[in-house]
Amino acid sequence: MPRLSKDKRDKLILVAIGTIAISVGLWLGVVRTRNDQLKTSRTALGKARDKLDKARKVVSLAAQAQADMEAATNKLGLIEETMASGDLYSWAYLLLEKARGGHDVNIIEVARPAKGEVGVLAQFPYAAAIFSVRGMGYYHEFGKFLADFENRFPYFRVQNLSLSAGSEGSTGASSSVAQSGEEKLSFKMDIVALIKPNQ
Repeated sequence: MPRLSKDKRDKLILVAIGTIAISVGLWLGVVRTRNDQLKTSRTALGKARDKLDKARKVVSLAAQAQADMEAATNKLGLIEETMASGDLYSWAYLLLEKARGGHDVNIIEVARPAKGEVGVLAQFPYAAAIFSVRGMGYYHEFGKFLADFENRFPYFRVQNLSLSAGSEGSTGASSSVAQSGEEKLSFKMDIVALIKPNQ
């Protein structure tokens, strides 16, 4: 291999150093910057895909939410059918007569319902019809009547229940009934029923 002159050798070394410097500069300035930008873009793309997946899940649940809302609206409509409406006194009397069926309980008096606030929740959309009921019945029959009434109308509330032995109007029970221990009870209770909206 021929020997290079000192001047050519220095130029060759400078060209090599310059090539290395330009390569390192290109690596640091262009390639590394582009790699960092590519990593940032991949991270942003991953986050965007996650957001898109979540949005798709929400959209797929929208149909289920709509179906749930329609089912709840139908259920509320059925419940509102049992609520007080129209002439409250006639409604209350017919309700108790229907509930009394199959039970040996006498309804003596149904007081005129008064409208009032339910007081359950703030801004509750329903008003209440509160009416008193007075009647007579044997202990077990009254218990069955009350249980059936509360189970049949779970959105009504019985309150201020008072029981007393014997009928309020009679002086005493017959001797055969008193001997068997089956004395009738007099009862008085208040019933709170929700009023159908727009009544």
